[in-house]
Amino acid sequence: MTRKSSEIGLGGAAVYGLGDFACNLYWQSLSLFLLFYYTEVVGLPPATAGLIYLIASVWDGLIDPLIGAAADKTRTRFGAYRPYLLFGGPLLGLSFCLLYYRPPLEGTMLTLCLLGTHLVFRTFYALVNVPYAALSGRITSDPDRRAQLSGFRMFFGALAAVLVSLITPASGQGGYFLTAVAFAIVATALFPLVFSVTREPAPQTSAPPPALKALISSLLRNRAFWRLNLGALAFAVSGTVLTKSVLYYFKYQLHDDRSGALALAVMGMAGLVVIPLWTLLARRIGRRGVWIAACCVGLSGLGALWAIGTTAGPFGVIACLVCVHSGSLGLFFAFWSLLPDTVDYGEQTLQVRADGFIFGVAGMISKISMGLGAGLFGWGLSHTGYQPNIAQSAATLSDLRLLMLLTPALGFGLCLLVMTGEVRAKSASV
Repeated sequence: MTRKSSEIGLGGAAVYGLGDFACNLYWQSLSLFLLFYYTEVVGLPPATAGLIYLIASVWDGLIDPLIGAAADKTRTRFGAYRPYLLFGGPLLGLSFCLLYYRPPLEGTMLTLCLLGTHLVFRTFYALVNVPYAALSGRITSDPDRRAQLSGFRMFFGALAAVLVSLITPASGQGGYFLTAVAFAIVATALFPLVFSVTREPAPQTSAPPPALKALISSLLRNRAFWRLNLGALAFAVSGTVLTKSVLYYFKYQLHDDRSGALALAVMGMAGLVVIPLWTLLARRIGRRGVWIAACCVGLSGLGALWAIGTTAGPFGVIACLVCVHSGSLGLFFAFWSLLPDTVDYGEQTLQVRADGFIFGVAGMISKISMGLGAGLFGWGLSHTGYQPNIAQSAATLSDLRLLMLLTPALGFGLCLLVMTGEVRAKSASV
């Protein structure tokens, strides 16, 4: 079962990170604007929009492990995972354009059509993203290099978030569709570049890949994986609620639509600075230390946002949101840099290695959690008494603010408990 990882230099790591730029042109648009597009442009009720998002996320999550298992069994002269980037990229780009196309339908037929295009997009996204993520566990086994790969991925993901926030129009069906076409062209061009510079090591054994039953059995006993993903579930749900609250908060609480888009852009720009800092900090305090520090940073930002109340102007709110977002980025960085270690743990202790399957299940948990967050936000928004494009009552605004702040505070708190408990357990065993 011994596996020798291929060597990847700094330049190769950077080009690998560009794959996350391509993926995040899609994902950030989906996360930041699609629910808003459904309610404010298409005119769907918020509960319906949230339900579409939830169903698509659950579907996305369910197929992730299956795609990961299929990728593990793929055998080509290009490797197991790289071919998915080359052949899946164009299909992904086309499906993304359909996501922002409003068909000339109304009522139930419109809802079903939007759900269908969302499901198609999620299918092709998983087909590309799961093998791409699994590559990080194959191209190096060095912990510092894995942290570096995660840093590049997060940096380019943040850069994509900035561009998506600045370029995506505030309104208008045609503008959203044309922007989607532009993003699809850029992303589709980047996947062949990542394909060309990455290499996968040849399998060190001629034994056939593990059967699905063996993969599932191994994963169920992988304690390191489940600890890590319990925290991922918490911050995915809570972070989704916070992110989707931003545009509504600025539009209805502060009566400043433009500052909402600016807030998302500034949060993305902050990532360009914060992610390299988290990467450097990991060398000093370790990746688990980064996780704990990120929770503290996020909770501090939420506390500051709660303390300044509704009297603060947009720039005060943006500053607090940047602090919260910095904590979220630290958690994402720590999660993706620690996840390949759980693959190694499975190989060393359970004699089963399956990068694609483990990354697929992790993607399933993350995406279903994000779907739950979107569904929770849509449900919560409906129960605040919210009505689109009108002045909201004081009670609605108060409930919206509570939804925006309390949910991520609970998420950060659970993440902190998960990791501090693991650190204490490791200390006690030494």
